[in-house]
Amino acid sequence: MSANRWTLLVALWLLPAVCAQESVRDLRGPGQHGAFLTQGQLDRWVFEGEKGETIIAHVTSKEFDPILELARTDEKDDKVLVEVDDPGSESRFSYRLPEKGQYKIRVHAYKYQGGGNYLLNVRRFQANPLAVGKPAIGTFDRAGKSFYFFQGFKDQILVPDLKGAASGVVLDPKGREMKDWAGAVRIEDDGECCLVVSGQPDFRFDLLLREARRQDLALGKDLAGSLKQGESEVLNIQGKPGDFRLLEVEKKGEVLARLMYAPLDKKGGKSIARPGDRPEIEFLPVASRGGRLRYAALLGREGRYQLQLLARTAASYKVSMMDPSIPLAWGKEAGGSLPVGAATFYSFQATPGQLFQASLASKNFVPVLRLYDKNGTLVGQSEDAADALEGRIMHMVVNEGQYRLQVSSLGDGGGGDFRQTLTETKLKELPMGGRGQGVVQPGVMDFWAFAGEEGKTVFLSVRSAAFDPAVSVRSPDGVHLAADEKGNAATGSLLAPRLPKTGRYTVWLSSRRGAGGYTVRLIDGD
Repeated sequence: MSANRWTLLVALWLLPAVCAQESVRDLRGPGQHGAFLTQGQLDRWVFEGEKGETIIAHVTSKEFDPILELARTDEKDDKVLVEVDDPGSESRFSYRLPEKGQYKIRVHAYKYQGGGNYLLNVRRFQANPLAVGKPAIGTFDRAGKSFYFFQGFKDQILVPDLKGAASGVVLDPKGREMKDWAGAVRIEDDGECCLVVSGQPDFRFDLLLREARRQDLALGKDLAGSLKQGESEVLNIQGKPGDFRLLEVEKKGEVLARLMYAPLDKKGGKSIARPGDRPEIEFLPVASRGGRLRYAALLGREGRYQLQLLARTAASYKVSMMDPSIPLAWGKEAGGSLPVGAATFYSFQATPGQLFQASLASKNFVPVLRLYDKNGTLVGQSEDAADALEGRIMHMVVNEGQYRLQVSSLGDGGGGDFRQTLTETKLKELPMGGRGQGVVQPGVMDFWAFAGEEGKTVFLSVRSAAFDPAVSVRSPDGVHLAADEKGNAATGSLLAPRLPKTGRYTVWLSSRRGAGGYTVRLIDGD
């Protein structure tokens, strides 16, 4: 037999032994432990565990993809109880030991490929069983802690009610601390969870883990109810992108509330990654006063939203939900009456290249006018002036869609009759090969429009002896094509964009310094 074949056989015979290499370490106690994993090696952290003891382990590494296991030592070999391969460079588990004995936390690289430095964090405690909705009495240990475990279910909303304790923290089925809102937490996965209560060492405390009640809230149908101190109510709302909702909570007693996007399948939710995508929810400013909580929200996702209520004292409530948008016609005046401290909303459709003015006038209150685009982004607002009786917004439309005008009073302290108008201003037309003249006022934008053909290159020249021009061109669908903000009174401004499509283009013209008259020319570059 050749020497090469003998070498191959010896290597194959030794391969299982190499893969089975282990580094045995004594896990002396909880806390953080740093170590180095050799390529192809398995690290074992050995400890003596008690029956019912909860072990939370978390391994992280910047140098390899770690696999985390928990094994029970028996007469012949380790019996693996848990094996975790979480995404990324970490893995974690939370596990309650079934019996007393020797256990091992095992760490190795994915497919035993890789190695390097890692950190192992271990937490150990004895927890008592806890039933949701049933009161319990406990005592803090010498460290001022008390631990409980309970079965959690996906989409539960739980509120720990503690008397005689400083705080309570809920851990999810993997041992991660859950973020709370006013103490309430939402369980995202089925499994055994833990509650860690903190307070004075050796003191007693009362504990009740409450589950929030649920109802469905429909458009135009009010809901009323009452809550005991510490109780929570969750109202489910179905929505889709572009839905506009005004919610009002009329309450007696101290009630906290929040409106949030809460899809049943959070993993399937779409993340915001591109400019122009809608946020999950966009809040428009409305006043909450006189025992009424108000939320004006533009919804940006398909699925379930929730209005969550939490009572700090015994309380009663009535909740209403509506779409308050009033269609507003171009060129027509709309009259209305604004309740004190409230807001009125108007909606209309607009397309790129439209220049319009919205006006709000009242003899009874100082008007404030706000303009929002289809995503709920504030794109215009009238100036605040304490002695003004009219508010105006001039806006050039960039993105197509539904726009909203919000009518309110300065400081949300007034109300009464008002007049609202929406008028489109026709843009000055710039013919190909033609010339135009205009005047730019300080802080004011001037606009022109021209007809363009796909693939054509045009030259746009703006000259002024009075100010330094800043010029830009936008396509028929509102896309910013070209800009020149380097012009001055001596050189003017010159742009040469190549037009991407046939349609109506707009020229945006302003001043970086100064004001006065100017001349604009459009030349066919082909």
